[in-house]
Amino acid sequence: MKKLIYIIIASAIALAACEKTLDFPFEYKQPKLVLNCVLSNNSEINFTVSRSMHILDSKEIVMIPDADVIIFEDDKPLQVVPVSDGDGHYHAAYTPKIGHTYKFQISKDGFETIEAEATMLDPTTINRFSCDAKVSDYDDIYYGDGNYNISLNFNDNQQQENYYMIKMTGEFPQDMKDYLSGIYEDNYLAYQVLDSTYELFLDCNDQSVGRSSAGTSLYLSDEIIGGGNYTVKFNAYDYRDLYGIFYDMSYYNSIEDTTGNQSNGIENLPFYREYEYNIIVHLQVVNKDYYQYEKSYDLYNENDGNPFAEPTLVKNNVKNGLGILGTSCEVTDTIKFIVKNPYVEEEASR
Repeated sequence: MKKLIYIIIASAIALAACEKTLDFPFEYKQPKLVLNCVLSNNSEINFTVSRSMHILDSKEIVMIPDADVIIFEDDKPLQVVPVSDGDGHYHAAYTPKIGHTYKFQISKDGFETIEAEATMLDPTTINRFSCDAKVSDYDDIYYGDGNYNISLNFNDNQQQENYYMIKMTGEFPQDMKDYLSGIYEDNYLAYQVLDSTYELFLDCNDQSVGRSSAGTSLYLSDEIIGGGNYTVKFNAYDYRDLYGIFYDMSYYNSIEDTTGNQSNGIENLPFYREYEYNIIVHLQVVNKDYYQYEKSYDLYNENDGNPFAEPTLVKNNVKNGLGILGTSCEVTDTIKFIVKNPYVEEEASR
């Protein structure tokens, strides 16, 4: 037994003597400033400034709340000074103009000054927007399975390098949202109905049309369209479950409605029997850098955690730094549906 113990001790000493410190060939690089901004013709300027992370960093993204930012319009400084909220998010009370070029110049002590430039492209024109949903499908809408066949025709400016992004939203009537905001503040399903930015899921069989990893955006390249009128067909899905809101009676009966009356009767609500549902298409003309950024970022997300995937470099158009300055000019069109409650006739026939 003692002999065995001596052997174990001797082996441990031998292994310890074989220890060797390996130096990984990771070169430390000075952090760079990172800009993330998409300029829109429909909103004022909002962007973030952060710093780059080293491959071995274990911290979360470090935001830069006190950078010095100058925004130029056609090489002339804007008179509007961007304001930081103290958390690396900045706002400038100015809406970019179509056809103008904007340049960001951002500096911060300890970092190299960065610059980025992008031009607001001309918007397109929607010629035709159709959305097919059969009356028999309305039951599915209440169950959170609304399926819409979309056809969208628009003009492509052959004189301009255009790239396109398509998104869809579905808007419920204001009286429904007012009611739900009063009694369902903590209900996730109701929150989705109240969220006007909720994006529908999209699916397209055309192999030339790309889709975001989240499934809520479609991408079209300028090289594929080539000018003139272009039609794209796809499906849109609204998974918001109205049935889960209207028919959770145990929850409804345990609270007061906005009038202060206990269980006033869901059948008396103005939108119980039918309501107006608006489905909205958002067609964005984006610059090439932003298009490539979105495509590469989606590919990066798809490959994340896959040891057999090729490394994905995310598009960057910031000089001396990292990030993206993109532009988006958006046009919208709306189709209105009158959605009838499929249970009203059933209740009346009982």
